[in-house]
Amino acid sequence: MQRLPKDLKFILLWTPKDFAPFYYFGKGQRAFITNKCSIINCYVTDDKNFFGGDVTKFDAIAFNGRNISKLSKYKLPKQRSPHQKYIYFNIESSDYYPVCSRMFDGFFNWTATYKLNSDILFTYVQIRNRSGEIVGPKRNMEWVKNTSFKKDFSILQNKSKAVAWLVSNCNDRSGRDEIAMHLHKYLRRYKSTIDIYGFCGRRKCPRDLMNSCLNMLGQKYYFYLSFENSFAEDYVTEKLLTALNHNMIPIVYGGADYSRFLPPNTYLDALQMRPKELADTIVHLMISPEQYIQYFWWKSQYTYAQTMDSVCAVCAALNNKTMMETRTVYDEFRIWWNPRYRIRCKSP
Repeated sequence: MQRLPKDLKFILLWTPKDFAPFYYFGKGQRAFITNKCSIINCYVTDDKNFFGGDVTKFDAIAFNGRNISKLSKYKLPKQRSPHQKYIYFNIESSDYYPVCSRMFDGFFNWTATYKLNSDILFTYVQIRNRSGEIVGPKRNMEWVKNTSFKKDFSILQNKSKAVAWLVSNCNDRSGRDEIAMHLHKYLRRYKSTIDIYGFCGRRKCPRDLMNSCLNMLGQKYYFYLSFENSFAEDYVTEKLLTALNHNMIPIVYGGADYSRFLPPNTYLDALQMRPKELADTIVHLMISPEQYIQYFWWKSQYTYAQTMDSVCAVCAALNNKTMMETRTVYDEFRIWWNPRYRIRCKSP
């Protein structure tokens, strides 16, 4: 083994490195340096023989929830040390990836997922305030009040179409296709439509031209379907950012409490309105510029971005003396990850 600084924190990727979020870490210290983390003394490897086969010498052992269903008790570490942290990683929906085996109850010390009560947050969405401070999302989100803001009617300048939807997963189990179909039916009464882009639609957005395609959607469309393909607590993906960062009002559909992610009066919720009511509201706002622009008041207070700061957070946690010295374990991990795991584990 090459000579390394003595203060390094060593992370072993126990499951394959080729699945997100593990491939964000790269090898060695690369990811922490590239991401300009404030703490970079962490070293990542997937080599179980790095310390001559003694895996108890690692500070953390990482397990990706996308792959642990293939593990058996014989494929888990044979020994573990009290100083180590076993960390569960997953940025995919808990509905798609429930943890079924009882051997994982009482197995993990930390969690690194999109769930807002994770030890290390791997959220898709980052919210900053006017000072540039990260303020969310979080469970007890406190939004500033809707104060006076400068109305930017240029947002409306080229808009002429009702609703856009960029979607490539055509066979999910969320029921969003049915919601979209009913909404489309009621919009047609107003001679409006939902235009579907991507693999599931007639209109294409080439991957190599994605940015220009999204800019086009923002110029032409009033609304965007930020529909998740799976229902799970706090599971809100970049689909929300597509609307927010391209001047469209998001129509959300998912298992999250959206008040943790969006200020009030900035979005429409397809689960809180019947398709006909939703269609009526869409058309009303399209012909009411003053009311439509009000939905963008958040721009005077917040910015939204997709982030991979979570890579830095992992190294920071391993350098946090209090976190490292506090003995924690998820005794009922399967329930924490997905309270409906019994039902999901019986489903095909």
